[in-house]
Amino acid sequence: MSIPGDPAVDTALKLIVLAVVSIVSYRLRFLDGRGFIASLAIGSAVLFIGGWRLFALLLLFLLVGSLLTKVLNGGGAIRGWRNVLANGAWAAASASAYGLSGSQAALLFFLGTLNAMFSDTVSTEVGMYLGGRPRLITKPWLETRRGLSGGVTVPGLLGGFSGAILFSYLSLYMFNGELDSPAMVSVACAGILANVLDSFLGATLQAKYRCVSCGEVVEEDVHCGSRAVLISGYRGVDNHVVNMVSSLAGGLLAMGLYYLVF
Repeated sequence: MSIPGDPAVDTALKLIVLAVVSIVSYRLRFLDGRGFIASLAIGSAVLFIGGWRLFALLLLFLLVGSLLTKVLNGGGAIRGWRNVLANGAWAAASASAYGLSGSQAALLFFLGTLNAMFSDTVSTEVGMYLGGRPRLITKPWLETRRGLSGGVTVPGLLGGFSGAILFSYLSLYMFNGELDSPAMVSVACAGILANVLDSFLGATLQAKYRCVSCGEVVEEDVHCGSRAVLISGYRGVDNHVVNMVSSLAGGLLAMGLYYLVF
């Protein structure tokens, strides 16, 4: 989708918007240098091939996630290129497919994968702020450290599920005529299910280590200057891998639920 009028003006506006969003994200320390480059690549694919509406939804995800981190939890880690690709690679690919073909399946995939990340991000930030001590999603009778993958809280889950539903309503509004109510339900369910899957994978497959110096359970293989000991999960399966898989699942679920269920 382009802005009606001169194509040169549309292209110029896209370049300006993309540059402003990327530079502001970098200056506000949402992204590091490599994350900035990765975001430019993903944003370019979504905006120039997918169009303004898809880019607006991607921008919504970036702003809500970054602002929730800053406002509710006082900052957070600066996102690097691996984080940007894990959250945006599937979105860029499906946006490109939609822009080139107009395929409804590609649109559903884009909305599902983005909603999966949106719902997970809202869950994480709301849970960190309101949820208290999280519990393992696989063993809810056991408490775990805040911020450790696989831990969930009731407020966090409710926040993420609500975010998924709101995102699907917004998607239906923006693509009125291309999407119907069953599509909205499919996108909402995909976001919710992928959110739960993300936590489940974080609890079961994602690598957890014990620091040999301080004894803390961490997700990094090096802690306190020493190599930590793997105690669960699989080495090499980190949060980026889990995000990549759950975002893929969100896209596939959105398509599958729409065409096979609803």
